Amino acid sequence: MAKIKKINAIYKLMEIFLSQKDITPYDEYILDEFGCDQKTLERYLQEIESSYSHIITIKKGHKKVWKLVSVSDIFEEFIKNSDDISGLFLMAQEFDPYIFKELERGTLSRVAKNDENVFLFKNSIMEEMQNPQSQEIFKELKIAIKNHEYRDLIYVYDQEIVYADIKPLKLVFMDNNWYLAFLTDQKEFKFSRLNFIRKVKKRASQTRFQTKDTKPYLDFLKGVQNAMTLYGVKPKVATLKALPNIAKYFHRDMKKFLPSQNFKELLDDGSVLFTVEYTQELEVLPFIQKWMPDLIIVEPLELKEAYIKKLNLSIQNILN
Repeated sequence: MAKIKKINAIYKLMEIFLSQKDITPYDEYILDEFGCDQKTLERYLQEIESSYSHIITIKKGHKKVWKLVSVSDIFEEFIKNSDDISGLFLMAQEFDPYIFKELERGTLSRVAKNDENVFLFKNSIMEEMQNPQSQEIFKELKIAIKNHEYRDLIYVYDQEIVYADIKPLKLVFMDNNWYLAFLTDQKEFKFSRLNFIRKVKKRASQTRFQTKDTKPYLDFLKGVQNAMTLYGVKPKVATLKALPNIAKYFHRDMKKFLPSQNFKELLDDGSVLFTVEYTQELEVLPFIQKWMPDLIIVEPLELKEAYIKKLNLSIQNILN
């Protein structure tokens, strides 16, 4: 059969997805129908995956398979592996009160109703996405990150800043806020709070950037502590002491407040010594202040002095 054109092949593959849900580039029938080889068919499937979030790659043995995933598939898998689905529905309703609006009299609503007095969710992961502009910016950034596409960014805090030709790397949720991690055209790594992004613009030519250049930054993101963590700066180590009345929160088996937190010693008076790493003072000082006056900086001296300076400024502001 004559070789099928790329655009027609992609449309045809989309039709096949609707009928059989998954496609492998080794499918002899499709290869014959399209008149192409396995590598070409795989490139078509990769292009579809980059454009449609509902199509994903999975592995079956040593082979790749492209699968069309629907919401019902996800819920079916969740229900098969969970004894309690009410918490999921209640969490979704807390984050978006309209998500089940059309199903108020249906099964999902009744399931959630049974346990509505059990759960309470105070932090919403989508709180910053309540207005249409924020939702559009969020959607546009998702597309850009997935397809490795450049974007122009208008950011407003104290003043308007325009970042041209950025490389969007990740949407990061931390400290109850959404941030965009990106590289500037000068290869500077930055975090921008989504609430301060006013506009995301596509370039006239939708060229894609090389992902090999972004790997060091993506590796850095895996261990990032917060939006104040600096890329390319060797971390310093601070030793902190939690006094007895808060020491239990810093024992070895307790949940860490910071990824770099490391238990050191339980002292005779009941205090706990532990360490944290930081690339700049702002990365850890807000955490230390949160526990004042029961969290003491043992070392280094420069961090202790910076802390004292902030406390003195705070006192002056109160007195004034």
